[in-house]
Amino acid sequence: MRKLLLTISAVALAVAAQAQVIVAGVSPQSIAGNYTFSWADPAGGDWACPDFLIPNTFVQDTLMLVDDGSTGTNAQGHPVAQEGCNPLINNLTGKIAVIYRNTCNFSAKALNAQNAGAVGVIIINRDPEAIAMGGGTAGVSVTIPVVMLSSTDGATLVNQMASGPVVVFMGNKQNMYETDGGSSQADVMISRYGSIPQTMANNGYTFDPGIQVYNFGSVAHDFTVNAKITGPSGVVYDNTVGPVNVLSGDTLPVFNGNSSSFPSVSLASWATGAYTLTYTIAIPGFVDSADSDNSFSSTFNVTSDVLSLASQDATTNAVTSTSYPHNATTTYQACMMVQDTYPTANTGVEGLYFSIKAPNDTIDGEEVVGEIFEWNDSWVDLSGGWSSITFDNLNQVGGLTYDYVGNAQNAQVVYAAFNSPVLLMDSQRYLVCLSTANPVIAFGFDKSLNYEANVSLYSQPVSALYIDNTTWYSGWSGGTNAVSIGLKVINNVGLDENATLVASAYPNPASDIVNIAVNAEGNATYVVTDLSGKVAMTGAMNLVGGEAAVNTSALQTGMYIFTVSLDNGKTAQFNVVKK
Repeated sequence: MRKLLLTISAVALAVAAQAQVIVAGVSPQSIAGNYTFSWADPAGGDWACPDFLIPNTFVQDTLMLVDDGSTGTNAQGHPVAQEGCNPLINNLTGKIAVIYRNTCNFSAKALNAQNAGAVGVIIINRDPEAIAMGGGTAGVSVTIPVVMLSSTDGATLVNQMASGPVVVFMGNKQNMYETDGGSSQADVMISRYGSIPQTMANNGYTFDPGIQVYNFGSVAHDFTVNAKITGPSGVVYDNTVGPVNVLSGDTLPVFNGNSSSFPSVSLASWATGAYTLTYTIAIPGFVDSADSDNSFSSTFNVTSDVLSLASQDATTNAVTSTSYPHNATTTYQACMMVQDTYPTANTGVEGLYFSIKAPNDTIDGEEVVGEIFEWNDSWVDLSGGWSSITFDNLNQVGGLTYDYVGNAQNAQVVYAAFNSPVLLMDSQRYLVCLSTANPVIAFGFDKSLNYEANVSLYSQPVSALYIDNTTWYSGWSGGTNAVSIGLKVINNVGLDENATLVASAYPNPASDIVNIAVNAEGNATYVVTDLSGKVAMTGAMNLVGGEAAVNTSALQTGMYIFTVSLDNGKTAQFNVVKK
């Protein structure tokens, strides 16, 4: 039996013990705001660092990169000297040490920084995540705060350090100021999907906004919180809760089912395009002394035909992939759950959008397998906990393979059609998965969206990982970030199976000319759309020997979907990458 082994996140509807613990940029303004982090918690017994759960336990100071005198660069292109694995040769007195992760234990780095006078440590991960840090043998000797940031956030700080001093706060901010309210991205409800087809959105799509507001100040205050959604036509939702009085150190849970809540989001009609949901916390009549955690925004999209927990990239209109985590030694499978009601009895999935990345940028010859399973294990939601979740009754209903040719599509979104479209049944739980037999390959995830509060309220999973064909996990980053799988939804599965032609294109990726090969002859028309469904080009062609050339010089770099239609009504569809 394949069991799901997970770490359960704190319920967003309850008071989170660590909500007041933050790592935040203070100055300059360009780096201000809260960062996702992990920290060396002394509760485990392997660190002697200060306990951030105690109010007013913090450090705020200027950052400085360490230098242990080593030569050369590491695999990530950073100086080995900035890994801090040897005694430091620079003076860090009164500074927060910045250290790159790589070749030695976290506690050894931290102790070297402490011995050089540092008042705190920021370790920058080599991956786009902030992971737990074991104390090792030296952790019990480290008495200064130690946190880890992702490679992305670390690069933001280091890049700014090249232009001048950078000041960061790390620790517990409860009671630091008299007037201070806020929240965290993990305590904010977002749309149930990052991208949803217009036909599904207009089929009664709804979701519940919500946020947990904290009074970090030393006295009681009245709080208001506004939720606003702006879409292609302007503001489509605007509601305010409060003022509600909140005691110092207490919380205001604004969620469906609580005494304070927002109305559900439910529009009569959804236009295609991007929507931004923004929460704004205010203290009427007062100025918040630390307002970097008073506003939170997330984006979701209404699309022509893409269903995904990931959002759409504003530049390419493809499903967003901001992170490529992996930790496999043999095989790696990344999955998302789908369970909904659909606009027609013939709604189904034609194919998948996804992206992969190899650390050496070499993906030539790699193969990705896509599968859709009916997930029929006895289970309704997560309210009973993760321990009862199994993956024993998976009935495959769709499959595809995608073979990469060349390396141009590394970290680029591609499209692959299923061997035949998959009909979706209302309320049936599905598991949609991508698999690779190469452990260095990583699948794209969208870290721009945090589903932690949604998981708590809806009791539904976001992603599931099957690592090395042995263990199921909840996903990366505590299971709150979505795998970037986009389902191409169609509403006519099985209506005319004989109307589809087999077609392909070469060269692909293409430059200015692409050759279309179709199992047909004669006159045809073609429509070229980008991944959002926007028409980029149309034209006519004459198929001679089943082939015709199309000039694509007018297309911008990116991926496009070609739809070829014959006079007899038969169609063919395939994707082309324009170089």
